[in-house]
Amino acid sequence: MTGSRAARVAAAAAVLVSVGAGLTGVPTAGAVAHPATAPATVVRAADTGGVLPVTLSSMTPAVPTAADTLVISGTVANTASTTARSVVVRLRLSPTPVRNRSEIAAILGGSAGRTGITVEGTRTAVADALAPGAKATFTIVVPVATLKLSSRTDEVVVLGVESLADLDNDGQGPIQTGYTRTFVPWFPVPDQVTPTPVVWLFPLTTAPSRAGDGVFLDDHLATEVSAKGRLSRLLDAAEGAPSAVSWVVDPALLQSLQDMTDGYVVRKPGGSEVPGTGATDAHNWLDRLSALTASAEVTASAYADPDVVALHRAGLDVDIALASTTARDLPQQLLTATVGHGLAWPADQLSDDGTLTVLRASGSRVVVLSAASFPASPAVTFTPSGSVDIATGGAPLRAALSDPTVSALVGSPVRGAVALPGTSDPIVRRQTALAEIAMTTLELPTTPRTLVIAPDTRWSPYAVGTHDLVMAVAASPFATASRLSALVAAPASEIPRTRADYPAAARAAELTPSYLATVATGRRDLAALRAVAPDTTGESTDELEAGLTRAESSAWRADPAGGRRLLAGLRREIATETALVSVLSRAPVTLPGDSGTIPVTVANDLDRPARVGLRLTGTPATRFVAKDVAAVTLAPGEKSTLEVNARVLGTGPVTVAITLLTPDGQPFGEPTITQVRSAAYARAAQWVVGGLFGILVLLLGVNFVRRRRPGAEDADPTTGTTGTGTVIERG
Repeated sequence: MTGSRAARVAAAAAVLVSVGAGLTGVPTAGAVAHPATAPATVVRAADTGGVLPVTLSSMTPAVPTAADTLVISGTVANTASTTARSVVVRLRLSPTPVRNRSEIAAILGGSAGRTGITVEGTRTAVADALAPGAKATFTIVVPVATLKLSSRTDEVVVLGVESLADLDNDGQGPIQTGYTRTFVPWFPVPDQVTPTPVVWLFPLTTAPSRAGDGVFLDDHLATEVSAKGRLSRLLDAAEGAPSAVSWVVDPALLQSLQDMTDGYVVRKPGGSEVPGTGATDAHNWLDRLSALTASAEVTASAYADPDVVALHRAGLDVDIALASTTARDLPQQLLTATVGHGLAWPADQLSDDGTLTVLRASGSRVVVLSAASFPASPAVTFTPSGSVDIATGGAPLRAALSDPTVSALVGSPVRGAVALPGTSDPIVRRQTALAEIAMTTLELPTTPRTLVIAPDTRWSPYAVGTHDLVMAVAASPFATASRLSALVAAPASEIPRTRADYPAAARAAELTPSYLATVATGRRDLAALRAVAPDTTGESTDELEAGLTRAESSAWRADPAGGRRLLAGLRREIATETALVSVLSRAPVTLPGDSGTIPVTVANDLDRPARVGLRLTGTPATRFVAKDVAAVTLAPGEKSTLEVNARVLGTGPVTVAITLLTPDGQPFGEPTITQVRSAAYARAAQWVVGGLFGILVLLLGVNFVRRRRPGAEDADPTTGTTGTGTVIERG
């Protein structure tokens, strides 16, 4: 080997160290099985190993049989700084199957061996030359029979696709330049195992964007229901087997889409309004959802996906109950399937004990939580069933415990840039999810345990990979599609579990107390408006109430600015409505005496009757006394002058706040400020001043007269002369 080639080989070997690591680290048959309660593993596929990494774009069938032909397509990318020549790919098959769930992530990471043996006849040319940064596609076609898999043993085998290339063009042949591992569930004997029931929850929700007046604050929903949008990809994923999943629909999403179908307006941040662009797509999406779910199980979630733990911690338990009833009947009106209720889905599938108690009291029958928060105690060597009853102080609440690993795999199968290291391959993710489910079955082949798949409520699937996974689960020999209703109806798992502490990170991610305090203020203002001017058939504040519920969505955890914008708009709308019932009197008032009547004019500019009372409060309070005026009813558009009996103590004006009151005596709206003084004290002051002036004049007169009269009292006692120099004789 030349020095140059030796250096190239050494470099390639260094890059591929993760691929070959752990060749002797294969777990023994007695290794502990991967518990479903372990924290979710974010699988990083080993397709990053090498300077010519391999990315898979398709693999069919996902669960092959002996009569099938395996077809694998993908891409090889050159991340090296030199041209790769004679680029080929081929398959490698490990003779050692997966032993348990625990080692699946390690196999993908290259730390558990499984480099495999070359599969003869699979060598496939990719490119004669591949320049730096370039990529080329390939397709490997191989009859499954040539893989020589076991004819009797059910197992999960490790299949690898490696790239080989001549990196320095020395004519001595290619070396391994990239390697990607994946999994093939292999169940050659029908009915040899009892399939694992899989409850796959398909959440349909989005971040709210409708203000209280029906205007949309952005047009992101139009993008999501477009042909390649996130929500359309969700429907694509279930196409072909829609009854294999349990649909969970957010009434707030359906409400927004229904509004969009009639034409809608989007308000830009600057305040200008433009027509929305998604009316047709929204209509088509709703029609398609109705068709897909016609024979499927559909359950309505709480309105707008509320942050229930944060609400409970803020003392807003009533809001949790309100979210479970808002727009409750809308899903049934839009869909042909029977829509169930009573499902709670806390953010990140985590909850504290107090919130669970409130959810049960609010009518929830089942709550979606992560199995990581309910570990088996003591630990077991298999995956327990994801169905547990939680004591909540009353009737138990059934928990659907989602498998964290499988849920993470299906929840974010996003295709990355194939030429960059660290790419997560959606096909590898799909096959890994199947391997996890298959190994769950093989842990106890004749003892079925329900496995729950629950991705994030706003997941963004890679439609093709997710679609194939849904179809494979529905048709595989090791799994069977089940429904949420079956999980609720069947007895819960009897495996003892403990409650993990509510994580500090989850607490830090909640909607903030200050934000929720502002929501609570909006609730109080709206309650006061409804008390003064109750809804009528033609005038309703239901949209303002629903808007405040949308402001409590867990979506605002990731977009606090969006939540604040929505909330600020709602509070402005409530304040605008409130200001239509107002006090018109602002001019200063002078009472004829220390007590009297103050006229106050109140106007109702609402389109419905309003009933208000009055309260006048002076500053300082010791100088002003007035009785509250009992509530009176004002017709729409009516102005009425109410008389308030008041008393002013002391001189000078008193600052008085005129506050409208709800029928039960609570302040309503902003107070109006005026000045009140008493004329009685002004007149008394005039009499006092006049009297003092008279006394002063009298005293001045007396003094003047006395000075003009001559007398002994005017003589100088030392000289005996008067003031005029006259000598006074003394006897």
